[in-house]
Amino acid sequence: MLIDELVGFSNFYGSDPSLVLAGGGNTSAKADGRMWVKGSGTALATITAQGFVKMDLSKLGEIFEKSYPDSDSEREALVLEDLMAARVPGETKRPSVETTLHALFPQTYVLHLHPAKVNGITCSKGGESAARRVIDRDFIWIEQCRPGYVLAKLCRDKMLEFKARAGKDCDMLLLENHGIFVAADTVDALGEKLSFVLDSIERSLSEKPDFDKTPTFDTEAQQALLSAFPQGTVCREVPFGVSKSFVGSADAANELMRPFTPDHIVYCRAYPLWLDSVGEADEKISAYNKNHGFMPRVILLRGRGAFCFGESEKRAATAEMLFEDAADIAVYSRSFGGASHMTEELTDFITNWEVEAYRSSQNG
Repeated sequence: MLIDELVGFSNFYGSDPSLVLAGGGNTSAKADGRMWVKGSGTALATITAQGFVKMDLSKLGEIFEKSYPDSDSEREALVLEDLMAARVPGETKRPSVETTLHALFPQTYVLHLHPAKVNGITCSKGGESAARRVIDRDFIWIEQCRPGYVLAKLCRDKMLEFKARAGKDCDMLLLENHGIFVAADTVDALGEKLSFVLDSIERSLSEKPDFDKTPTFDTEAQQALLSAFPQGTVCREVPFGVSKSFVGSADAANELMRPFTPDHIVYCRAYPLWLDSVGEADEKISAYNKNHGFMPRVILLRGRGAFCFGESEKRAATAEMLFEDAADIAVYSRSFGGASHMTEELTDFITNWEVEAYRSSQNG
């Protein structure tokens, strides 16, 4: 059955940490005017049939025929209302923010992931030109833009242009500072397309993130940093083998001081905090909180490593995973011209976007 295939490949890809972390990525399947899409914030690794939201494709199509306000907050609120209204009667779950984008593909199955290896290209200065050189097949490159409706509208326009030019439907998107979409009418074909991209990138790498992930415990630093956080905050130390090349100096840390993708904003906040010593922790953490309105999720401490914080063990562990993902992307990007981060404007938009706040809340 269609839903069994959907659950099967969602669990398969979702269980691979090189492809999916936390609640990242989403999947869908279509049949008879309906589309089943991952519920927002649901983990692909463990999703069941009940974790998908059944959508009316005709109603999703109507969203593109409407006019929305230019104001970000007004537009996104109205689009969310229409997205929820496009659910098949009886559905109560919130669909993935990229539901409208999934609906654009005519193919039966769609897989959207944020693999560090792919994002080594999408988050690099050489971006599109490197991707076209490395990946020898048709795809559409989508420049950095606001997620949600704006992204889906841009993709729709590009996909229509592609079909008019190529005489066929697009089955692959590479999104700058975001990830990859692949689409196919069979699950096997979906896997073949993704494997082709990953293998092509692998052959083009001049440097790989061969980090030593042996756990390290700088108890003194952890205790000193935690003293500036609310009681009950959990601290996890990133293995020094991962962080050491980034904490030698503030200049070395620059590769990781801004977000690469929306996932990094959602799960470990947009901006890490740099400290030259534990002695300045209280003052700088307090200033960070006053400036941003929240405590840092990641602190880079000169010469001693990276430390991740959360209100629970799960949140701290997720921040650690996403920090390691960012470190992987930074290294991969060196093969394609070096790191290129999200713009400050887009970072601010995602930081304050209700949709991503909801997704973050599902992390527990």
